[in-house]
Amino acid sequence: MRQRNNVNTTRRILLGTATTLVVVAACGSGTDTPGHDMPDRGDTGTRTTAPSLSESTSTRPRAVDLDGTAPCGLLTDGQLPTLKIDTAGRPVDSDFYKTTGCSWTVIGAGSHLVPVTVEGISAWTDGKRAGQAETIDPVLDFPAITVTLPSDEGRCDVMVDTSEGQYLVAAFSVLPTYEDRFPAPCDGARKLAEAAMENLLK
Repeated sequence: MRQRNNVNTTRRILLGTATTLVVVAACGSGTDTPGHDMPDRGDTGTRTTAPSLSESTSTRPRAVDLDGTAPCGLLTDGQLPTLKIDTAGRPVDSDFYKTTGCSWTVIGAGSHLVPVTVEGISAWTDGKRAGQAETIDPVLDFPAITVTLPSDEGRCDVMVDTSEGQYLVAAFSVLPTYEDRFPAPCDGARKLAEAAMENLLK
């Protein structure tokens, strides 16, 4: 019974933080319309441009169409143990991305995948949204960035440029006091993105 209560508590906390970046982006822009100019507000985090990654100069090996992708089908049962996931994924609607993602919540951590089809990855790299965007090594040869908030050290989003006007979001969150049981947030997010991309490329 205690373990079930812990899982429920963890799920409530992680679901509360699962949309931190998109909520900040929407609030920072004054609208929920992606790409709208963000007014000068000091409480919405750091605005950073990742100049080396843009759709016009993308070096993706091929286009991966995310239209119609079932988010909870992005991971196989065989991949879950390596990602320290022991529960089934649950669909979660995202008003900001205008689509449905999938969340996997365990005691102390949460994983979240969203196939985004309403905008390109440059929406996060043009400096108009809150969050620190940094170009990272490609994920299975596809260009990728991390997006983090200085105020939320327990969460990291890896975004993979899959095709023109589309990208995959892989977010990983770790609760305080559980850091020794899970990868660092950006490491966990990258492993999640790699696992999902493996399946998308099949």
